[in-house]
Amino acid sequence: MANNRPDIPVYIFMGLLESGKTTVMKDFLENNQFAQNECNLIIMGEEGEEELEDELLEEKHSKLVVVEDEEELSAEFFKNLNDKYKPSSVIIELNGMWNTNEFMNMALPDRWFVFQTIGMVNADTFEVYQKNMKDRFVDLFRFCELIIFNRCDKNTRQQDIRRNIRVVNRGAQVIFESDIEDFVEEPPELPFSLDADPIEIIQEDYGAWFVDLQDNPEHYDKKRIRFEGYLCSARKNGQDLYAVGRVGMACCAEDMMFLGIPSTGPAFKQLDSSKNQRKWGEIVGTVYLKYESNGEVESLKMKVESFKQTEKPEDAVVYFN
Repeated sequence: MANNRPDIPVYIFMGLLESGKTTVMKDFLENNQFAQNECNLIIMGEEGEEELEDELLEEKHSKLVVVEDEEELSAEFFKNLNDKYKPSSVIIELNGMWNTNEFMNMALPDRWFVFQTIGMVNADTFEVYQKNMKDRFVDLFRFCELIIFNRCDKNTRQQDIRRNIRVVNRGAQVIFESDIEDFVEEPPELPFSLDADPIEIIQEDYGAWFVDLQDNPEHYDKKRIRFEGYLCSARKNGQDLYAVGRVGMACCAEDMMFLGIPSTGPAFKQLDSSKNQRKWGEIVGTVYLKYESNGEVESLKMKVESFKQTEKPEDAVVYFN
């Protein structure tokens, strides 16, 4: 009976040209145990200054396939490669200009499974590229589990970058690398005090607070918070739902999302949930966590203690750049 269990790991590398993808792939082949497998299939979508030498490919039992055109990619294309090479592992280097979302939704051969997605970013050119090609970085941040910023220096805005990434992909691990001898990778920092009562969240810091609340909810259990945002109501499947929050934008208008917290409290009585009403104002509330039996956080809610309606600012959107 044939073994149809998905046991062929696929490693996907993403990033724009000259972001360091091929360099990391070489290290991957040289230093990882999987490179001793019977056949490592490498599919490259672009060729930069760095190349995979024939000697390395032969030594690591690897076959290289270069894809010139995005249109070549299809479920049938991958199936044909699988039948031809019968790989024991697969590395795919995506061209940074390809449609990442379309690729990530493409069917792979039955026994292939995506084991890890790695994003590479050249910190030297990041800010310039981000201004002109922000959608490419949003895709990279959305799909990658590990994101490596290389060629960093003391001017690399590590905290801003982390916030930018975490709102799109809260589970992504972010690493900053540099050849500078005294370079220091900064631990995440917060622009407000966790010891204040209430914790004051100014408009510009809502994004940083919301991301940290999702990542480290235990820091906020039974803590009072004051901020400006929406008091919201909605009715779904006959149930009234309440929340507080702000609207955030990771990339462009199409990426707008509600950064909200499920809430309770008498302040919501002023809203008609059947009309999905919302009001803007100053909110003071306390965060409460619900824990699972193993001690993990199951959910969080905010009990709104007071709401004072105020004039909404001209630009109330939360930005992460």
